[in-house]
Amino acid sequence: MSKAEYRILDLFSGCGGFAVGFDMLPKFETLIAVDIMDDALETFAYNFPKAKIINGDICDEQVKNTIIKSAKELKINMIVGGPPCQGFSNKGKKLGLKDPRNFLFREYLKLVNEIKPDVFVIENVKALVATENGWFINEILNEIKKLGYTVNYNIATASNYGVPQQRQRTIILASKDAKINFPIPKYDEDKKTTVRDAISDLAYLESGEGEIETKYKNAAKSSYQKALRNPSGKLYNHNATNHSEVALSKLKMIPPEGNKKSLPKELLGKQKFNTTWGRLKWDAQSPTIDTRFDTPSNGTNSHPELNRSITPREAARIQSFPDSFRFLGSKTYICKQIGNAVPPLLAKAIGETILFSEKKQNYLLFNRDAYKFLHDMVSCGFEVDHIITDPPYNISKDNNFSTMKSAKRQGVDFGEWDKEFDLTGWISDAEKILKPGGTFIVFNSYRNLTPIIEKMESCGLVVKDVIKWIKTNPMPRNIDRRYVQDTEFAIWAVKPKKPWVFNKKSSEPYLRAEYRTSTVSGNERTNHPTQKSEKLMSEIIEVHSNEGDIILDPFMGSGTTGVSALSKNRRFIGCELDETYFKIAKERIQKNERR
Repeated sequence: MSKAEYRILDLFSGCGGFAVGFDMLPKFETLIAVDIMDDALETFAYNFPKAKIINGDICDEQVKNTIIKSAKELKINMIVGGPPCQGFSNKGKKLGLKDPRNFLFREYLKLVNEIKPDVFVIENVKALVATENGWFINEILNEIKKLGYTVNYNIATASNYGVPQQRQRTIILASKDAKINFPIPKYDEDKKTTVRDAISDLAYLESGEGEIETKYKNAAKSSYQKALRNPSGKLYNHNATNHSEVALSKLKMIPPEGNKKSLPKELLGKQKFNTTWGRLKWDAQSPTIDTRFDTPSNGTNSHPELNRSITPREAARIQSFPDSFRFLGSKTYICKQIGNAVPPLLAKAIGETILFSEKKQNYLLFNRDAYKFLHDMVSCGFEVDHIITDPPYNISKDNNFSTMKSAKRQGVDFGEWDKEFDLTGWISDAEKILKPGGTFIVFNSYRNLTPIIEKMESCGLVVKDVIKWIKTNPMPRNIDRRYVQDTEFAIWAVKPKKPWVFNKKSSEPYLRAEYRTSTVSGNERTNHPTQKSEKLMSEIIEVHSNEGDIILDPFMGSGTTGVSALSKNRRFIGCELDETYFKIAKERIQKNERR
């Protein structure tokens, strides 16, 4: 039996875009896939060998009974799926009420009623919202509410989740417990991935070239490309369509990154270009990848400069599939699988939204780069109550303490993580996810206070004070030539428009902006060189947050903020890049959770 917290039934699974995205997260596992397309299920089964495959129409009572029985046996508590969308789309001529495919949502909801999952997701084209003057979306929402679920929906743009594609989809999220918000993400344009990021490192094949299995042209050039890598070094489905001479002659007329409209009128000729014909642009996002991306006349999805359509692997990259995902079947059916798929990174973002919206979840821990993590949180539209963090100070350096006769250390060098760190670049994304009235506390060296304060204020935060941590047992160092360094600093800012938290006990006339505690020692001590004490963090958390609040630490180190937050009945989200420190933090926080 799966130990995953979310055990998924994927209706209308296709080749598995939803499953790839959700299964990137530690708490999700897709256990059942249902579809009527043999080739898509073959691909799904190859890539998810542990999943149960059900081939059949969910309108068929026998198939429906099989799904319900299997779901109960496997203790399914989450359903995802995108009922066929052609009837809502331009290609389906937006038939609305006249297209029976548009009513498959009723069959989907019948299964929801039988299985009663904790959460379910419906995905469809953007046009679903407007079709028949909103009749379909309103009918779906009303039916969901009748089943006793809270529901929310919005339009999601795939490029806002790291997918190099402008695909827009309607996402409906429903929960038994609480409303799950899925707002339109707010991404900075310069952080989006592009066609160049996705496919520029792939072999530059000409028309008709390539094998089902090939090798990479060269090493990955970016973390995005590294994330897509198949560790085996093999690359599947990178084979170019063998175009006709007529198609090639037309493609040769179109300049790099251009389309037929850029050609002089005298070159077009009568009926020479009677359809779209165009190329992708290297430094932009692709338009929606559909099921006929291998046909140059189908739209602006031919290679940016080569005279051919994009290969299945290039299309899969633009959809955000990893290279380890192999598509099976004839090329025509592979194109359909890719074009019909939910972009995995969009599915992953939905999964993160669900995780972040859990009422009963006391903590979430991520072993990731803080910059990318914060960017993803912005994309999910997620908010936290407070941010309390201790990022790198950039103070590591070589230094010979020759005047310290008993010194065991020969320098202040905490590691590469404390060198050349961008002290302020992360603050703008952090501010976006902080709720109005939220506390924002950042520890740092006295040398760095001014640039951090200036960045905070430029983001609209209001700096209230500088907090002092006075160490009652500081390390004596160079005592004949300088003062003992017994103080560290933290900037306290708040996000305006709502009252901030400041829990002063009525028995105390006032609070000083200082906390006096010893440095870390004894059983509390880990091998993290800049660890803060639990007493310090607990006292700060008590003053600047309330029970039940979510506290975020994007540079959690050995996890002291998390341990202290949980001990004071707060919830915690932590992120740490260093794998060794992440493991220490995870063990400490899990141990505290079991108390």
